[in-house]
Amino acid sequence: MNRLERMMQCLMLVLIAGFILPVCAQSQRSESLTATGKGHGKISSVVDEREITSALIFLREDGTFLIALCAEIQLQAEGTWKTSTSSPEEILLKITGGALKGEMTGSGKLLLTSDRQSIKELAIKVKTVDGLDITVTFVGDRPQPPE
Repeated sequence: MNRLERMMQCLMLVLIAGFILPVCAQSQRSESLTATGKGHGKISSVVDEREITSALIFLREDGTFLIALCAEIQLQAEGTWKTSTSSPEEILLKITGGALKGEMTGSGKLLLTSDRQSIKELAIKVKTVDGLDITVTFVGDRPQPPE
């Protein structure tokens, strides 16, 4: 399966999951946005390491998010978010679940481009219910300047 087909499958799965997964409410009034990123990164644990090729995040108005990372496998996480006080491009993430609520917990930091449409960097650390520590790092490709 080529890279474009994998990305389209990931996108469709995330879109469907965004409508099906339960929403955790948090009293935060922020704008919603969707950001994507093509780039490189890793999903790492003591038992496995996978290369990430793309990422997609939905930051919802109610302060919740859904993120999908595409590699040979797909990792999904959800939780709550808030904008950092130090920078509007920096988003602080609190992970409260994956495909199932409560199956993983942790935190992370998302750095958006200045137009807030693309993922510049992503760093997440989570612990699964069975005690496995997972680290995610992702750096988005730099957009090509117009010619």
